[in-house]
Amino acid sequence: MAPLACISIDVDTLASIYKGKGIAREGGYTFIELRTGLETISRFFGSYGIHCTLFMVGMDFIPQSNHSAIKEVAGEGHELANHSMTHPQGFRWLSGEQKEKEIADMGAICEAVTGIRPIGFRSPGWNIDDSALPILTKLGYRYDSSIFPTLWMPVMKLAHWISMFRQPKPDRSTMGMWKSMFAPLSPYQTSPHSLARKGDGGLVEFPLSVTPCLRIPFFATMLLFLGNGVYKAFYRRIRSEGLSIHFQMHLSDFVDYTLPELQAQMPPRRQGVYIPESLTTPLEKKLMVFRQMIELIARDYTFVTLKEWAARLEK
Repeated sequence: MAPLACISIDVDTLASIYKGKGIAREGGYTFIELRTGLETISRFFGSYGIHCTLFMVGMDFIPQSNHSAIKEVAGEGHELANHSMTHPQGFRWLSGEQKEKEIADMGAICEAVTGIRPIGFRSPGWNIDDSALPILTKLGYRYDSSIFPTLWMPVMKLAHWISMFRQPKPDRSTMGMWKSMFAPLSPYQTSPHSLARKGDGGLVEFPLSVTPCLRIPFFATMLLFLGNGVYKAFYRRIRSEGLSIHFQMHLSDFVDYTLPELQAQMPPRRQGVYIPESLTTPLEKKLMVFRQMIELIARDYTFVTLKEWAARLEK
């Protein structure tokens, strides 16, 4: 039987990205990238027969103009999961009550709009601590996917912090838990007390993929930066160790930001504002890079959603 792989996508709109960085646009947002991005995701993965797990932000369910696009992509078989209500980058700095509200409110609005109650959660920026575990258990969640077990996390977060140093602390402090860097590389059941430790009685944890030994991140953001030549070597290393693959992407990977309406909504490049690579790379170039990697993974792995994967692990 082929090993399992999953594509999970953080559906972060400009409204949630820059709200979370304290740079909200005065004129508000049109959410056009949510609708066009979901359409591109549908076409791109539909051509491969792949269903993804979409980590949605609750505030993106509020505009009624977004409802049909969200319902359509869910109806095609893609899983809707919880990425918080308002996408606070400093999620771990919230109180227990605030964390619970972020998670519960998103679950409620998702169910109200689509009839689907999410069973999985990912914190914004992988910025989580163990206080979220009993909250997720209390609210009936079956899995978490906030652990990124990469030794490179301090470097990534330092660059992120420097690019956002003018923002309030909760909007720029996204390191999360240091022990996450040493968490298991394959899906595991957590201990009742720690998301980064194996045990019994916790949730299923789906860590993002990294290479063995050096634990180099294996996700779309770095793929766009390094290219397929380097990343194919990373893939072969992961495959040779018999590891499963959990490949993370973002909504921005599937959006054409050259559209005039989106250009007007993007913040200006200046010190203290982080502009991801995916917002400046042409859509066709992004899709060409992703197509090569998805086709490579599909030769050796069977794609499932995280919900389907969790069900197999719970048997």
